[in-house]
Amino acid sequence: MIESVRQGCLVLADIGGYTAYLAGVELEHSHDILADLLGGVANGLCPPLHLAKLEGDAVFCVAAADEPLDGETLLAALESTYLAFARRRRTVALSSSCGCEACRRTPDLELKFCAHHGSFVEHEVAGSRELVGSDVILVHRLLKNTVPETHGVRGYALLTSACMEALGIAGLEPHRERYDDVGEIAGGVIDLEKSWRAEAQGARNVVAREQASVLLEGEVGAPPERVWKAMTDPAHGMRWRVGVDDIREQNPAGGRGVGTVTHCVHGRATIEQEIVDWLPPHQYTFRERNPVGACEWTVSLAPLDGGAATHIEWRIALRGGRRQALLVRLIGRRVRAVLRANFAALLAHVNDAAVA
Repeated sequence: MIESVRQGCLVLADIGGYTAYLAGVELEHSHDILADLLGGVANGLCPPLHLAKLEGDAVFCVAAADEPLDGETLLAALESTYLAFARRRRTVALSSSCGCEACRRTPDLELKFCAHHGSFVEHEVAGSRELVGSDVILVHRLLKNTVPETHGVRGYALLTSACMEALGIAGLEPHRERYDDVGEIAGGVIDLEKSWRAEAQGARNVVAREQASVLLEGEVGAPPERVWKAMTDPAHGMRWRVGVDDIREQNPAGGRGVGTVTHCVHGRATIEQEIVDWLPPHQYTFRERNPVGACEWTVSLAPLDGGAATHIEWRIALRGGRRQALLVRLIGRRVRAVLRANFAALLAHVNDAAVA
């Protein structure tokens, strides 16, 4: 059987720093973390690409030339996948209740992409489908490059000139590599860390104390990490939320965070809450539409006594205009009673020494 040669875009996403990370960290948690991060990367890239193979700490993807992939789509996929990776990396490091080295050192991990356009053959090797060819070798060679030293970045995308020309990409920072077996390779670099810094330092979506229509606050003898888990984990929510029959959660590719939608079922009514700001374990903001209309909540957690206790604030702003304000005047006492009952239940839950 003669296998046909195909043309297409070959992309490798590699989690850098993993070998050094493995030294001195707990093996079980480190592999769980890698599987979680790799799964997020694969979900972010596919589509528009197709998964060719998982290669240890890397994801190998392909898009054949006869498939609809242009430069704009590829660049958007690379950036969005990197940002999802960075959010998930931050979440594991900051919101995990586990104090092991594997969780604590997650920020040491970094993500880079190498993309090339060329020829490949797909055939069966030892019972599995493999991509082979000189261009497949080349994109793997690109993983060993001088981008960090030359451009001062760890999180980046390196695209060959062949990839840029095939997909109509221009304006990247020029870069060249030389390999003994394949010669000189020209291309361009995208600083993805810059996009992450812009997002992380951007204006946060937060309800300030002075903006809150309703403010509930209190203190608990538990660290912020425990309170955070009680507030954000549906399994915990089922144990303290008053009148809730079920809590279902839909997460984006990067895991729980901005974009997560929670469905709280109260009898025949379902309240949807969409997270729009996420800074574990300090604060998060979500929007919901409940019986009084559109609202926005910021949950703020401040450590006390060196982190042994926590000051909790629920800041709730009404977003439904004058009609909502009139409704709140009519049923506001009942609504506040429900909120106070839930707040008290939360305090009792996290103060319970048996809560993990």
